[in-house]
Amino acid sequence: MSNKQSVAPPNIPGRADPHSGMAQCSITKKWFPEDELVTFQGQLVCAEGKQILLDRLQTGALAPNEFVRPGVWRRIGCIFFIDGILLGAVGLVLDYPFGITLGTPVADPTLISRRIIASILGLAVVILYFGLLHGWKGQSLGKMVGNLRVINMDGTPISKPKAFARALTYTFGNVLFVLTLLIGLLSKNIALIGWGSGLAGVWELTDCIMALADTRMQRSLHDRICRTRVIWLNG
Repeated sequence: MSNKQSVAPPNIPGRADPHSGMAQCSITKKWFPEDELVTFQGQLVCAEGKQILLDRLQTGALAPNEFVRPGVWRRIGCIFFIDGILLGAVGLVLDYPFGITLGTPVADPTLISRRIIASILGLAVVILYFGLLHGWKGQSLGKMVGNLRVINMDGTPISKPKAFARALTYTFGNVLFVLTLLIGLLSKNIALIGWGSGLAGVWELTDCIMALADTRMQRSLHDRICRTRVIWLNG
């Protein structure tokens, strides 16, 4: 067998030697003809290795190369206390030139056009923030502090288009609110703004509940839609 070895596809842990037709089981570390190995749970394994993986899954143990989900409070802290506070502060700064403060009534008739512009601008900043940073290295500033990263389900980095799609899905509650805010302000239908706020809350609550309910991967609604997950790099 040749001493030269090449690496298997990035999303299938294990080694393969194309010159000899042999490949290494990622569990037992034994070498076999490639046609005797199968991909199971993201691993390149032999029959023995497959059984080992099945036993580990039944006991709830982590398989080799399996990514570790972050703790609930770690993820919440990164989202709300770092990214949330940062983006909230940016929003206040963006509102200030339009004469909008925390005490300004939403339906103030003298500020309708300014409120619309400020809302669209604020939403754009949030989408750009998460889209650019996640597309760059899979981490917002909050995730950098918490040592978290967004990846595809096969473990590969997310692309820039997917990062922006995920940012749009994550902020979809805000998108609903801004849309109803625009329609409500232009039509002077304040009740519609309340409906938009309620829909946004339902979306965000569902997003959080789905993440908490997924005790293995902690995938939220926007993760499931975009086929991504968040992992803890210190695991």
